[in-house]
Amino acid sequence: MSQQYKIKGTDGNEYGPVSTEELSQWIAQNRCTRDSLVEADGSGEWVPLATLPEFQGDFASSPSASASATPKGDGGVSTVIPYKNVPALVGYYLAIFSGLGLLCPPAGFVLALPALILGIIGLKKVNANPEAKGTVHAWIGILGGAFFCIVFILMMVFFMGRGGLMPF
Repeated sequence: MSQQYKIKGTDGNEYGPVSTEELSQWIAQNRCTRDSLVEADGSGEWVPLATLPEFQGDFASSPSASASATPKGDGGVSTVIPYKNVPALVGYYLAIFSGLGLLCPPAGFVLALPALILGIIGLKKVNANPEAKGTVHAWIGILGGAFFCIVFILMMVFFMGRGGLMPF
């Protein structure tokens, strides 16, 4: 008698028992993926289908084998928060917080200059590896950093020209 298998579907339900041949057909029909959980002959142990040697050939020949072997996306999270491009992300936050430096210009300048530099590094990283994402964050770091650097330099020049009386 052929070995029997149960499959856990994406809906959480169990399907089967099915034979080796029927399960191979399910793989060919894309009803199962490499990651589908399977229990062989009531063993009580659920393992990914691709770990069973009798089905590895089925995945190698199936048209979706290469698609399921590629890593899944992050659902767009890296577009909103470019965690793969740390310089762009840090440059963005430094540019945003450098605006608070209007209360204390030297502190703002200390934040604005690294924002500009990290924004440039982040943009270079995006150009070298588009999967890193963070173009908008890098540009905000560049533009915000440059803007606040200029503002803080002008504020310091203005106050120095007034006899060195700086409000901070």
